[in-house]
Amino acid sequence: LPRNVWVHLTMTYDGSSRAAGLKLYANGEEMLLTTEKDNLYKDILFAGPQPGLQLGADMRGPGLRNGAFDELRVYTRELTVPEVARLAGRDVPPDETTALKFFLANVSKPVSAQLGQLEKVRAERNALVETIPELMVMEEMKTRRPAYLLKRGAYDAHGPQVQPGAPRSILPFTNQFPKNRLGLAQWLLHPDNPLTARVAVNRYWQSYFGNGLHKASNNFGNQGGSPTHPELLDWLAVTFRGSGPSHGGPSHGWNVKALQKLIVLSATYRQSSRTTPSLRQRDPENSLLARGPSGRLSAEQVRDNALAASGLLSRKLGGPSVKPYQPEGLWDVNRAVYEQNHGENLYRRSLYTFWRRTNPPPSMNTFDAPSRSYCVVQRQKTSTPLQALVLLNDPQFVEAARVVARRAVARYPDVPNRIRYTFQLLVARQPSDRELTILTSLYGREYQKFSQTPTKAKGWLLTGEYQPKPTGEAPALAAGAVVASTVMNSDAFITKR
Repeated sequence: LPRNVWVHLTMTYDGSSRAAGLKLYANGEEMLLTTEKDNLYKDILFAGPQPGLQLGADMRGPGLRNGAFDELRVYTRELTVPEVARLAGRDVPPDETTALKFFLANVSKPVSAQLGQLEKVRAERNALVETIPELMVMEEMKTRRPAYLLKRGAYDAHGPQVQPGAPRSILPFTNQFPKNRLGLAQWLLHPDNPLTARVAVNRYWQSYFGNGLHKASNNFGNQGGSPTHPELLDWLAVTFRGSGPSHGGPSHGWNVKALQKLIVLSATYRQSSRTTPSLRQRDPENSLLARGPSGRLSAEQVRDNALAASGLLSRKLGGPSVKPYQPEGLWDVNRAVYEQNHGENLYRRSLYTFWRRTNPPPSMNTFDAPSRSYCVVQRQKTSTPLQALVLLNDPQFVEAARVVARRAVARYPDVPNRIRYTFQLLVARQPSDRELTILTSLYGREYQKFSQTPTKAKGWLLTGEYQPKPTGEAPALAAGAVVASTVMNSDAFITKR
């Protein structure tokens, strides 16, 4: 737009949800438009409150600085060329084409009826399309954007133009592969590609053993070191990829579930994780696979383990993300409100927890769940006092502890068996004599305290939305919840052995 000059701008739109249906006029003359994206296939209305009409700026832009607007008009139909010119103060003699368009838009009753019917059909289509769940996917551009070798990595310092390809040392990207994402997928899964299956099985192995057969799973290559068991890695890769029985084992054909079963039923995985001081000194990272895996559960597994032990875990599969308990006011920094879910959605698996990258779920973030701002192949594992505070105070864990205690009270009348059952639910083994003695002593002290001061039991009895009919006396239930919470806060609960 020229400076210090009034410009008459007009935009018309035919409601077709296509770029061709939009026209822009400056001082009554149609402007040439270039369409970069034409992908409006849903209703333009939001599900929530509408943002309203804004001129010269969007919600993030600074706006039209030192500019001005005057005489805004909004029409309920698409204006024709002569009408736009007349609004801009120009007198355009109508020809046969413009006259016909004016007649059809303003006079013809059959056309008006057809336009009304078309608007109704479009509204019905929008209502149908809006209800279809979607996932974001990538697609090829109609005109490929040129790519260049950047000098010193600077985005604006273009070197030679480059074309799609892949490392020849792995597998040449020949003409049999289309130069697009389809070709890349074919290249990745080609039988002659040695890398894809090895990387995949190495990461699955890492999820069970803590370390992959190639420990640098985020740097799979010569610079990341060599695998500890190359023959095993090769055999698993060929088995997972599937190439017939010639390699002397099963052929799974990229069957992920079959690979998981193969690993967890192996003698290597099923052996005990106990070790001797000499073996631990010789092989601290279990590179020799002389013992079973052990390690702290992931952030999602810690929460899901507590819900599963209590019986609260929802077994429902699929569906939209859910919003379980979070600290009040957590989203205030983004001027947003966290609307917590209720009922079954509070107890869905952590896989379905709604994740806001600027405000991730704090309990899982404390247990080293990555921020999801970028891809993380190997999570860090820390041990901090904040993790103990989460296990002791997070409503999800306090509620789960109470429900575990309720199950124990309903099942056994005597305290020792209640404690054994609680321990078994949470740790999947029976407590040792020493552990049972400590927990029994704790139960006795807490029971006495809650009996003498019932108000101190309210936090253990009332936290969380799950409030079934009470089972047993309140002091026993609260004391059992304290015992369950203590077990949750122990190494035996958060460590897989």
